[in-house]
Amino acid sequence: MEKVHYLTLSNRKEKIDEWLSISRESKSYQPFKFDINKAALLVLDMQDFFVKHDSHANVPSIESIIPTINNLISFMKDRRRPIIYTKHITSENPEDLMKKWWKDVISSDDEQSEISQKIDSGKGIIISKDSYSAFNNTDLKRILGKLSVEQVIITGVMTHLCCETTARDALMNGFEVFFVVDGTATFNEELHIGTIRAISHGFGICLSSEEIIGEE
Repeated sequence: MEKVHYLTLSNRKEKIDEWLSISRESKSYQPFKFDINKAALLVLDMQDFFVKHDSHANVPSIESIIPTINNLISFMKDRRRPIIYTKHITSENPEDLMKKWWKDVISSDDEQSEISQKIDSGKGIIISKDSYSAFNNTDLKRILGKLSVEQVIITGVMTHLCCETTARDALMNGFEVFFVVDGTATFNEELHIGTIRAISHGFGICLSSEEIIGEE
């Protein structure tokens, strides 16, 4: 799998415009409107395992989405809206399909399993998951229900795996989905765009972080 640093601070505006244009091609209208009073922010798997440059799982464009995610965290904090962080921790079951697929382990005692210190995770709820979806075998749906959340904002890594699967499951569990094109990242732009097309067509609204903040 080729890894490419496709999103940078210098090309950010150009890429956002391109991705939003692709999104509009996939869905010409918005079936629901963002409402901050109904929303929670999901920050998926921003762990050192994916952030640190010396990790084999490093996502090259991840540095470019960190400021965006922190801006959204600050925005949600100021408005006292829920923020939920996930950590991907590999199941200890030797027959676990994720383990078989990746032949890789993120154990709970591995220091790279922690959320990066570059992410402002001082306030919010942290949950662990062992599959792509933040809803699978977790308390996420119960937590969101208890907080009267109806909409979720998706950020984090990787776009085409945990972010996309969580977005799909969110809709299937009754939540309106807002997928932040400049707040998610993966190994290369081809995978990123593939998710934008799929999510826009059938699962959620793709938009920029500026649109989230401006839609308050």
